[in-house]
Order: sequence, then C-alpha cells, then structure tokens
Amino acid sequence: MNPASLAGSLLAVLAPDTLYTPQQVRHRLALAGLPDADAYLLPALHAGWLTAESTGEVGYADRCWLPVRRAVAVPVDLPQHLAPQFSYFRGPITNKTPCQDVTPAQLWQVLTGEELRQATAALRALPPGPERDALKRGLDYVTPAGTFQPTRLAAHLAQPSGLLVLDFDHVPDVAAARAALLADALLGPAVVLLFTSPSGDGLKCLLTLDARRSYLDNFRAVATYLASRYAPLGLVPDASGKDIARACFLCHDPDAYLHPRFAA
Repeated sequence: MNPASLAGSLLAVLAPDTLYTPQQVRHRLALAGLPDADAYLLPALHAGWLTAESTGEVGYADRCWLPVRRAVAVPVDLPQHLAPQFSYFRGPITNKTPCQDVTPAQLWQVLTGEELRQATAALRALPPGPERDALKRGLDYVTPAGTFQPTRLAAHLAQPSGLLVLDFDHVPDVAAARAALLADALLGPAVVLLFTSPSGDGLKCLLTLDARRSYLDNFRAVATYLASRYAPLGLVPDASGKDIARACFLCHDPDAYLHPRFAA
C-alpha cells in the first residue's frame, strides 16, 4: 500500500491522542469508505505507525504525543514528609555513597542559596576543556530517580522517587527552552524542578512520571516527544538519562523553578 495513502487514511479517522480497540479502528475505517479495514490496520501496526498497548488498545506510536501523556503524571498535593525523596551526594562523582536524602523543596533551597555560588562561578569562568570538566566532576550531585543504599548503583535503588531527570546540553537559548518546557500542555504541569546546568548553556529538568511504566519506557516516550517538537530549541535529552542511577550535577541558580505543590 502507498505510504501516503496509508498515512492519510489513518489521520482522517484516528485522533492522535486517543486509544481505540481494534474493533473501533475497523469501524471508523469502514465509515470512511474503507471496508477492508485490516488492509490498513495491519500494515500500520507492522510499520510501527500504530502501536498496540498491553490492554489490547491501539494508538499512534511514539512519534505522536500519546505515549508522553501516559509517561508523565501531574503532581498532587502531599505533606512535605510524603514528598518524593532522592539521594544527595557530596562531590566528586567518584564518591558513590550518599550523605542524605532530600526532597525537591530541599534541593531547590540548595540551588537558589549561596552554597554553590562560588563553585558555579569558577566553573563557568573556565573555557571548555579538561580543567573545566574536572571541576564539574567535583560538584555535588543527586540521583533524582530515587534513594540509593549503600551506593549509587542501579541494583541498589532503595526507594523510587517517581521522578524522571532530563539533561539538555548546548541549548542555544536557555530562557526560550525553559519557557517552552513550562508552557507545554503535557509536560509543563509535570515539571517538578527546572534549573540551568553547571555549564550555563543547558537545562536539567525533573518531572513526575507514571509509576505503572518502567523508568526506561517513560524516558523513551518523553525523549521522543521532545525531539519531535522542540529539537530546534535544543530540547533533546541526553541519552544517558535512561540510566535510573543517573547522577545530576548541581549548581547555583537563583531562578530555579520549583512546582508550587512541592514548596515547603
């Protein structure tokens, strides 16, 4: 079947943000004057244009926004003692033993406070190169995916936080990228913490995810969504973010964003 005809037929009868049973798909295709529905449905599934969920329902694949809607979750109001927690590590990165567990609000206080101001200024004053990389590796860091004991290894995840970390490097316009993330109808409400990276030309974003899906599946869905919509803004997450034990380096950012529901 001609790919253009297949795509046009699907777009004419299926909403990109809705799941359908196979029977519903066949019915919609039939109403559109395509009685041999399987001649459209099966090639679309085979080509990966549509994907079958574990429930048996069918929807557009990762090139659309349905997967990301399922990957993120809107934060709910929680008492501070029930807020998500993750491990905090003193630098350098070779130190894999956490010193404490922190909440998003506590991390925001560190980012906006004075503790990291001097180290951040020193790093950004250096040109890209080995000396700057070494200074970055000496920064404190967190593991947003959860708490780890006794060391930072994927096998040592003690308690998942329900958060996903995205790392965006070499962003052309940090302010524009930040605004786009917060304004996005799907991702914006799920953003818990957003701050400029230690280099000054990137962003680090923590957002809530759907705990019913694996960390890797959530990362892939969000990364695909962002790359398809915001690549010109540099909002293509570093692939290393798929690692659940991923370290997130910290720096001073007086304008760091914290979702109001996580404020202390």
